[in-house]
Amino acid sequence: MQSLFFFLFINRSMKTATVHELKKVLSQATREEMLAYCLQLAKFKKENKELLTYVLFESGDDTDYVEKV
Repeated sequence: MQSLFFFLFINRSMKTATVHELKKVLSQATREEMLAYCLQLAKFKKENKELLTYVLFESGDDTDYVEKV
């Protein structure tokens, strides 16, 4: 996990990684690493947590989500 975080941090310092680059690196991550990345993103910014909440709990029923909002 440290090597991926370091790669993304260094890459972020220079330029933002493309979706293709992120997909390539994340496809090599273990299940535990992916869980850690998701939780780290959720802790980092409120918008990330909101998006993760939507994707996990609300995206299956957009009509219901719109009514709640």
